[in-house]
Amino acid sequence: MLRDLKYFLLLSRPANVLIAVLSFGIACYIANDRNGSLPFLQHGPFWGTVLSIVLIAATGYWINDVYDFRIDRINKPRSTIVNGYLSVKKVLTAYFITVFFTLLFSILYLGIYAGKPGITFINFLSVILLFWYASHLKRVSVAGNLLVSFLIFLVIILAGYLYRINMPLIWVGVFAFEITFIREITKDIEDIKGDLQYKLHTLPIQVGIRSTKKVLTVLYLLFILSCYLPFFYRIARTGDPLWRYLLLSVNLVQVPALLLMRMMLRSSHPRDFAIQSRYLKYLMLTGIITLLFLK
Repeated sequence: MLRDLKYFLLLSRPANVLIAVLSFGIACYIANDRNGSLPFLQHGPFWGTVLSIVLIAATGYWINDVYDFRIDRINKPRSTIVNGYLSVKKVLTAYFITVFFTLLFSILYLGIYAGKPGITFINFLSVILLFWYASHLKRVSVAGNLLVSFLIFLVIILAGYLYRINMPLIWVGVFAFEITFIREITKDIEDIKGDLQYKLHTLPIQVGIRSTKKVLTVLYLLFILSCYLPFFYRIARTGDPLWRYLLLSVNLVQVPALLLMRMMLRSSHPRDFAIQSRYLKYLMLTGIITLLFLK
């Protein structure tokens, strides 16, 4: 039993889930009107939404690995859990039971008791889209990458449904979307060996690694330029230049992004892209933290 729990925890990508929860918490702080306070930490629907994010994200990884365990045996032979440490039947059973109770909780607590039917709808939509991604869309060039990026955007927008959608919150959502999209394409290069053998149609397989690097270069540059949009938007609206945000953005986001782009252009081995993918996760978190200074 404890052995199974250990592997279900590993299957859930706890670091990724933690980053999603922290991003949501920061988004709630930005969406909340009260500067310098954290009243949402005493707000039941906030914790209910956190629970639903954790469970939906975790089960999304479970179903993804059920569909991908043959490919993972090629790309990550030492870390494949499904059909190795845990049977497909066991993972599927846990998946459907957890999803059922998560959605039931979303209806009864978040939808009815807390009066947040929009969050219930997003939770249902997220479960459906994650299943569709794992079973079909992941095999379609770029479309799967866009879907995962959109789901990360939804995690941020959930804060707006709980509190208030404002412009800084939109910037956080756009930032998270961009970084996730870059990371998903980077992961496709990392996994090209197994994806090619099982005839997936990811971008690196469709156009080649060299062309995919060119696409990533454009995405990195667009991302860096977009970091200036909140700065100039704030100047145009209030006249306040927010130098603290710009200073942090340059040092914690833009320079690291340029270094990652340079590393990407010089990379040739899947291991190199795996390292970049990991760094991009932390870049998203540090970037969202810099956006706190927009409030």
